[in-house]
Amino acid sequence: MKVTTREAGKRIDIAIMEFAPSHTSRTVVQNLIHFGKITVNFQNTKPSYKLKVDDFVEAVFPPPEMPQVPPEEIPLNVIYEDEHMIAVNKQAGLVTHPTIKRTTGTLVNALLWRFKGKTQPFIVHRLDKDTSGVILVAKDPETQRILSAQFKARKTKKVYLALVDGMPKNKEEEIDAPIARNPQVRTRMDVLSWGRRALTRYEVIKQFKSRSLLRVRIMTGRTHQIRVHMKYVGYPIVGDRIYGLKPSYPLEWVTRQLLHAAVLEVYHPFTDKPMRFVAPLAEDFKEALNKLSFFRGVKDVW
Repeated sequence: MKVTTREAGKRIDIAIMEFAPSHTSRTVVQNLIHFGKITVNFQNTKPSYKLKVDDFVEAVFPPPEMPQVPPEEIPLNVIYEDEHMIAVNKQAGLVTHPTIKRTTGTLVNALLWRFKGKTQPFIVHRLDKDTSGVILVAKDPETQRILSAQFKARKTKKVYLALVDGMPKNKEEEIDAPIARNPQVRTRMDVLSWGRRALTRYEVIKQFKSRSLLRVRIMTGRTHQIRVHMKYVGYPIVGDRIYGLKPSYPLEWVTRQLLHAAVLEVYHPFTDKPMRFVAPLAEDFKEALNKLSFFRGVKDVW
């Protein structure tokens, strides 16, 4: 990271917290500085060092030490599976990966049960807890490496369906706005000038009274990207408890963001064959569309 006027003058242990993983405390940052894992201009420094414009800061954050993760019998809707990978239509409410504080009730727990000790899951990409849809998991480190490289090189294609509040004037739009972690609320992401570039494209499929169904493609993979971008342009996702509005009639019963990862396209890691995984729409999402269709007198939104 190259220091700009925004970070200049701040203590390094304070400034680095904006860019550290969410599980990292300031004490951990200070220890990393003491052990030379965070440097300034390739030199060791002190936590009290005040940054200067054009300083180059390099940081190496270790992964969190995970406790034992037990297998759990959690129902899964499997779309595709072979000896290298598995594609699942993840239900809303299911966390992708365990954390230090939560080691049960996740997709990894469910896959450990399914694999019965023959292999283990290697996460390639994530979906937010309350986002439903297709997620691809590797069964070995090499498959994970190859698939992760495809995501990084943007060789994959991800298509989402989103129900949003509001009615975009244009049928198609592109949102190109940088996203970073909110410095005050570390569980929240926002469009911030110093963030990483994020590119989202959407197309209006159907409009109802005050709401719209969108087909969304993300060209980058930032945390909460679609949710943040849709809020930024004034069309937050229905049911989004962080970035959206409180659901109103006839969707007052909605309890999660109505965002669904509908399609994922990749190349098979060993045959290079194009693979296309399609996840049927979640029941609550379909119910919301049915309610809106009835409200507008439309029988079939598709």
